[in-house]
Amino acid sequence: MLTEVFLATTDPNLSLSQVFRTQLFVQIVLSIVFHTIIYTGFFNLMSAIFVGKALSVTINQRLATALLVIMTCGYLARTYHVKEIYRAYRGDVAKARDHVNKLFISWVFIG
Repeated sequence: MLTEVFLATTDPNLSLSQVFRTQLFVQIVLSIVFHTIIYTGFFNLMSAIFVGKALSVTINQRLATALLVIMTCGYLARTYHVKEIYRAYRGDVAKARDHVNKLFISWVFIG
């Protein structure tokens, strides 16, 4: 599922209206929720290891809200960014896809 979301949101021919009308929207929402749970759990684990206790409910709520906003904006930003890369390569989908794949792999390893 996550690979499908990545491939769809990095397709330069995908319009923003298609994101909100298709099952892709449901997959994006599930991805955002899944990653929010994973990241919040990770922060709680790190807090438990280094501080000796999990984060408070208030901090978890703020963290989850911030992550939801950041990831939602991230999907929209990635869609627009891919379209700009596509325009820079003058409509060459293969070059744009290669560029995006290299960019994504770089960020994965940096993260």
